[in-house]
Amino acid sequence: MAKAGHTSPSAIRLTSVLILFGIAYFLSLFFRTVNAILSSRLETDLSLDAASLGLLTAAYFFGGGMAQIPIGVCLDAYGPRRVQSVMLCIAAIGIAAFGLFESVPMLVVARLLIGIGLAGCLTTAFQVSILWLSSEKVPLANGLYLAVGGLGALAATAPVNVVLELISWQQMFVAVAALTLIVAAAIAIVTPEPPVTPRLSWGGRLKSVAQVATNARLRQYLPLSALCFGTGSAMQGLWAADWMRAVAGHSADVIGWSLAMMAVSLTVGAAAGGVLTLVMERRGLQLKHVILGSAVLFILAEIGLVLLPSTASLIPWLLFALTYNVVTLSYVHVSRSQPKESVGSAIALMNTIVVLSTFVIQYGLGLFFSWYGPSDPAAAYTWAFWVLIWIQIAALIWCCFPRANSPTD
Repeated sequence: MAKAGHTSPSAIRLTSVLILFGIAYFLSLFFRTVNAILSSRLETDLSLDAASLGLLTAAYFFGGGMAQIPIGVCLDAYGPRRVQSVMLCIAAIGIAAFGLFESVPMLVVARLLIGIGLAGCLTTAFQVSILWLSSEKVPLANGLYLAVGGLGALAATAPVNVVLELISWQQMFVAVAALTLIVAAAIAIVTPEPPVTPRLSWGGRLKSVAQVATNARLRQYLPLSALCFGTGSAMQGLWAADWMRAVAGHSADVIGWSLAMMAVSLTVGAAAGGVLTLVMERRGLQLKHVILGSAVLFILAEIGLVLLPSTASLIPWLLFALTYNVVTLSYVHVSRSQPKESVGSAIALMNTIVVLSTFVIQYGLGLFFSWYGPSDPAAAYTWAFWVLIWIQIAALIWCCFPRANSPTD
């Protein structure tokens, strides 16, 4: 069904566009989580402690967070075709550099470039679905995007161990850099230009970002989204593997397969969130029920990780991965309260806070574990989880019981 006011691309072309933007988000999730499976190699090859490993991994999120507002403004000005193809070229440079450089500072810079280059993958994918799909199909499409990202996280687990039996991790990065350039070229060729929107000056576009920040629904859902996604990404992208090794005492093979199962759970949860939203809205319920229910289950999973013995940790970890990405369907919920010309800015503003929160949590955990963890890693993780749990509960209360002048949905 075409959106009112412009013609949608053909079904074949639209399908190709959706697949290409899905592949881009696949790459984003791959690099977001690959350091978890590489952590022991990086620590050995580069002589890293927990704080340095946390910084090297979290640099991806810092770069991604700082790039969100510029990407959002450029999306509203130029559309997803031009923005994503250019950003993937930047990502390819960073990916290749990570495989070629040897010094830790240069690898941090390379990881920063990867984060900048892949920063727009989710935002541009969401904008593609908003531009060219009917509104009732947008949550399903976005859920499927998140599911494809989950496959990227899956590819960054046990399959990486298989690849590393054939080539080094440096060679793997160079090969994926070439693949990223191919995807960038395909997006530039296949993706149509967006419909014409009212022309705004750059000052006007930046002002629209400030106006988006005043949106009551955004303020209501942003803290919960940032804390759930930030904690989930920080753990699944790095510290879950360390927990399995240092607290549960698992071998490298068990860790690899556990992370793979978490990635499958992430994929299933993302797809199920989109389908569940579509079904619930057809039956008179709302997207907010999916978002809040997922947040509750995510917090319960963390409590299970703290209270249950490590031998019974697989189920909480799977529930953890199943739910945290679904909370980001709040992006759709917030975008529905925005004028269409400001959707890119709204998503980018949310992503800025969410991704920078992930940087703070992932690097902050590294600093804490480096200070406290070596003597008693189990106690360190227990303290870290409880602090995060209570902050998330506060954000959930804020979301469920907004102020009188905030929306009730």
